[in-house]
Amino acid sequence: MIDNAINDYYVVTSRHGQQPERWSWEMRRKSKPLGIKMTGDGYQSDTAAQFAGKQALAEFLAELSKEEKRPRK
Repeated sequence: MIDNAINDYYVVTSRHGQQPERWSWEMRRKSKPLGIKMTGDGYQSDTAAQFAGKQALAEFLAELSKEEKRPRK
């Protein structure tokens, strides 16, 4: 199940403001909307926002994997 989740989630970045410009990331899901916004902002470059967003995605997927392995009551 988690293998499908890895391919279902992704990160997009966007630029905000003029001078200085700031970048943000947002986690999204292909199959259906997440239901909550998972974002980070205030980055000085697209590269920094991508890096932070991908780290957040990896952490989210690790926690999701743990959740799926827990026995259901």
